[in-house]
Amino acid sequence: MFIMKISVVCGSRANDKNLLLKFLKMLDVQTFTDFDVNIICDRRFTRAEESDFLSFFEKHNLGIMQVTHFFTNNNSVFNPDHWWWASYVRNFGIQNVKGEFIQLFDDDNEVEPDFLEKCLRKREQMTSETKSECVILPSLFYRDTNKIQNQWFSHFNYLQSRPVLHLLNGKEKEQVQMFSWNWIFSRASILKKAEYDEQIARISEDLDYTLSLYEQWVQLRIFADLKVIHHERDKNKLEQARIGSYSQAKQKARNRFLFVKKHGNRNQLSQFYFCWLPWCLLRLSAKAIIFWGKDGFKIMRWLFSWVKEWYKLTHKKEK
Repeated sequence: MFIMKISVVCGSRANDKNLLLKFLKMLDVQTFTDFDVNIICDRRFTRAEESDFLSFFEKHNLGIMQVTHFFTNNNSVFNPDHWWWASYVRNFGIQNVKGEFIQLFDDDNEVEPDFLEKCLRKREQMTSETKSECVILPSLFYRDTNKIQNQWFSHFNYLQSRPVLHLLNGKEKEQVQMFSWNWIFSRASILKKAEYDEQIARISEDLDYTLSLYEQWVQLRIFADLKVIHHERDKNKLEQARIGSYSQAKQKARNRFLFVKKHGNRNQLSQFYFCWLPWCLLRLSAKAIIFWGKDGFKIMRWLFSWVKEWYKLTHKKEK
């Protein structure tokens, strides 16, 4: 059986057909051609909806369609408990493709025509220099601007409970511990071995996954000239404040507890629980009282109920 050199894996809500079509057109002009495309549709289709969805792409007669596979709930067996989470979608794609290498993408990405060719070349260069495997990471640019999104991090600061930004500062490449979002190029065997944690979501899944790779002594290398343009959707004010909604804020609180429990040593856990957590609760409680009046007391109860709930969760004994 013929095996492709690279398998491109892209999770997609499959709601914006034109956005996904633009993504496929971008892949259609890649200078490196020994790859297939695997779109994991993170959406529940009826048979009629799926047929209409697929026919939209077929009528454009793109050459890339000959090696493009759409995985949906109708032609694949998705886990009903996890199939809508980004972690599950990526795991499903990683485990079900056959390429020697894997390139992870989102459907709102845009790259230059020689992107895949560059990834292979840089991986060969790094493995030759270091005599070990490495994961290749790009620089992420916000839409059609020169603004770099803060996606690479040197380490996680448990006292402040946040990843610490790592800037290249004019360097061609650098090694990092964590990378946010999922634009990763690597030998498939590495990604298949280290699965995304399906209990963790809301951005934390990428930080957790890449830190897990690093903790397994896999080098993460970021490159200045390997560019991905991220056509991120507009966010409302709450999302810009990294809250989104009550349920999203609760989910993010849960993920933070799970992340710290999974990766922190005894000293780091002490910093998180006895320094950052009390300070955060006091600060948020004060803001709730000042800005939300009577509703502030309800928000305070939520805050403390979250701590109680997630403390029990993170201290539950492993079976």
